[in-house]
Amino acid sequence: MRNEVAADVSGSVVQAGIVHGGIHLRTAAPGTGYPAVPAQLPASRPYFTDRVREMGVLGRLSDAVRDGGTPGIMVISGVGGVGKTSVALAWLHAVADGFADGQLYADLRGFSAGAPAPPSESLGRFLRALGVAPEAVPADVDEQAALYRSVTAGKQLIIMLDDAASAAQVRPLLPGRGPSMVAVTSRRRLPGLAVDGASFLPLDPLDEDGAVELLDRMLGSGRTGAEPQAVRSLATLCGRLPLALCTSAARLATRGHWRIERLVGELADERNRLAVLGEEDLSVQAVFDVTYRDLPPSAARLYRLLSVHPNGRFAAPAVAALAGGDPARDLDVLIDANLVDAAPDGTYRFHDLAHLHARTVAEPDTERSSAFRRLLDHYLRMAVAADRVIIPDRWHLGREYDRPPAASFPGTVEAIGWLEGMLPTLRDMVAEAHKRGLHRETWELCEALWGVVVFRKHYAVWIETHVTGLASATALDDPLARARMLEALASARLNLGEFTEAARLSLEALALEQAAGHTDGEAAALERLGVAQLAQDQLGEAIETFTRALDVSRRASVDPARGVAMMTRRLGETLLRDDRPAEAVEHLHAARDFFAGRGDDYNLARTLTALAGALIDTGRDADASDALDTARDAAARVDARHSLATVHVARARLAGRRDDASAEREHLEQAAAIYEELGSYQAQAIRDRLRGR
Repeated sequence: MRNEVAADVSGSVVQAGIVHGGIHLRTAAPGTGYPAVPAQLPASRPYFTDRVREMGVLGRLSDAVRDGGTPGIMVISGVGGVGKTSVALAWLHAVADGFADGQLYADLRGFSAGAPAPPSESLGRFLRALGVAPEAVPADVDEQAALYRSVTAGKQLIIMLDDAASAAQVRPLLPGRGPSMVAVTSRRRLPGLAVDGASFLPLDPLDEDGAVELLDRMLGSGRTGAEPQAVRSLATLCGRLPLALCTSAARLATRGHWRIERLVGELADERNRLAVLGEEDLSVQAVFDVTYRDLPPSAARLYRLLSVHPNGRFAAPAVAALAGGDPARDLDVLIDANLVDAAPDGTYRFHDLAHLHARTVAEPDTERSSAFRRLLDHYLRMAVAADRVIIPDRWHLGREYDRPPAASFPGTVEAIGWLEGMLPTLRDMVAEAHKRGLHRETWELCEALWGVVVFRKHYAVWIETHVTGLASATALDDPLARARMLEALASARLNLGEFTEAARLSLEALALEQAAGHTDGEAAALERLGVAQLAQDQLGEAIETFTRALDVSRRASVDPARGVAMMTRRLGETLLRDDRPAEAVEHLHAARDFFAGRGDDYNLARTLTALAGALIDTGRDADASDALDTARDAAARVDARHSLATVHVARARLAGRRDDASAEREHLEQAAAIYEELGSYQAQAIRDRLRGR
C-alpha cells in the first residue's frame, strides 16, 4: 500500500440530566439529525504514502478484535505533523465494513491553542449519536462514562480519539466490553493506557523514498524528475514530516515557474536553527515562517487575526467579523497554503501548529483587541438571535435584545441546533472575554445561553459559564447582572436536585433585585426560591413565596400577564400539595386558560397535569382523565419527557382508584423509566413504590 495523508490534521468534534438506572434510547430521534448508525469518521486524506508496515500492524489488531470479540485499543503517537491522524483514518476506513454498529470520532484538542476537550464534551456527543436523548445525558462525567460503557457494550464500533493530551483524558471514552476498535492519536506515547490493554504504534517521519514519493505525487513526476537532488534536499529540510512536505509542495504547486531549488535555498537559511532547537513544534516552524512570508498582505493579516479565535475552528461569518470584511479570497489563499483546512460542513479550522504559529506573528495588541471585540460581538449577536426564538417571551437585561436580530432561524429546533453546535466555542468566548476584562459582554453572552442550557441540560457548561458571568458582573459592581447570573445558577441547582444551594442563591439574588427595585427580576428570584421550598416540603413558606411572586408579577414591566400565569400555576401546585384541591383547581384553571391561549404547550402540559391531580382529589375522575389526555398531547408536541412522566404518574393514580392493578403498574413503570432517563430524583420514589416499599 503506497498512499498516505500528508498532514496530521485535526478534525471536527462530533457533538451535553443526570441518569440513574435504565435509559431510553432513540435509534434516530426525529429532528435530531443523528443517524441510527453513526458514521462520523472524517474522509481519508488524498496523499497517503509509505506506511505499509504500520498498516500491517494495525490490520492485524483490527482482525483480532473482530475475531476475538474483545475491545482493541491502539495508541498511534509521534511528533506533530508526522501523519498520525492520516494513518488512523486510512486504517479505520479500510476496516470499517467489519464494524457494523458505526463509527464515532472526537477531536480531543490535546495540543491545540485552546484548552483540551474535557471528557464530558465528547461523552455527551457520543451518547447522543448513539441514540440517547439529549436531556438524558448525565451531568456528572463519571455517570456519563458509566452510561457510555453500558450503551456500547457488545457493539461493533470504531471509535477514533484524535489528538489526545493524556491517558486520563482518554480513559472515560473507552467503550464497554465487546468487539469495538479504539484508535487514539497523540503527540505523547500515553503509556498509562497500557493498564487498559492498549497497544502502541510510535509513528516516525517518512523515510526518504516515501517523502520523495509524496512530493512526486503532489507536484507531478515531470517536475520532480527534472530536479531529483533538490527534491531529496527538500525532503531532508522538511524533516520528512508529511505536514511540512505538504506545506512546501503547496507553495511550489501554485508557483509553476519556480524551480524546487529556489525553495530549498530559502529553507536552507534556517537549517542550523532547526537543528539547534530540535523541538517538535519548532521543527515545522521554519516551514510555516517561509509560507507565511509569501502570503499576500491581506491574507497574511487574516492569518494573524485568526489567531485570536479561542479554539481554531470557525465559520465564514466569524472570519468576516475578525477581518472586518469579506474574507473569501484570503481564506482561499490560506487553504491553498495548507494553513487552514476547509471542512465538509462549510466551516474552517486551523491545523493546531498553524494556529500556534499565527500567534507568534500576531498583530499588535491594539489590533488583536479590536479583532477579538468584533468576534465577541458577532457571537453575542448570533447567540441572542437564537435565544430569542427559543424563549420569545422571556425578559432580558442584555443590550443586544433591544436591537434587531442579527440572524433569523426558522424555528426552535434550528435555533437550539445552532447554539448547541457552537457551545464549545461560546464557552471559550465567555472565558476569554472575562480574561480580557470585557465583563459586560461576558455576562451578556451567558444570558444568551439560557435557552440551550435549559432545553438541552448542558449542566457543566451552564454552571461553568455562569460562574464566570457572575465573576464579571461582580467585577462591574452591577447588581442586576449579578442577580441575573445568580438566578441562572439557582435554576441549574434546582435541575440537579441541589435545593438548599438553589435557595441560597435565590435569596442572594432576591436581595439584589429588591434593592434595585427590579420587579421582573424579583419575581424570577422568588419563583426559584419557592420551587426550592416546595421541593423540600416547606409548603407554608412556598405558598407565601409564590403569593409574593404573584403580587410582584402584576407590577412587572415585561409581560406581566405571563408572570401572573406562571405564579398562579405555581400556587396551584403548592395548594394541591397542601391538601387544598378546591383552591388549587381555581388557580390551575386560570393558568390553563392563559397558556392554552398563548400556545405554550410546555407550560400547558405541566398545568394540566397538576389540574388533573386536583380534580382527582375532588372526585372528578372523568374530568381528570380528559385533562391528562390534553396534557399528554401538549407534552408530546414539544417532546417534554418529564411532563409525560408526570402524566403517567397521574394515570397510575386513576388506575388505582379503579382497582386496575395491571394498568397502575404499567403507568408507574413508564414514569420510572422516563424519570431515570432524565436523571430525575423522582425516579427512586417510583421504583420504591413498585417494589412495595
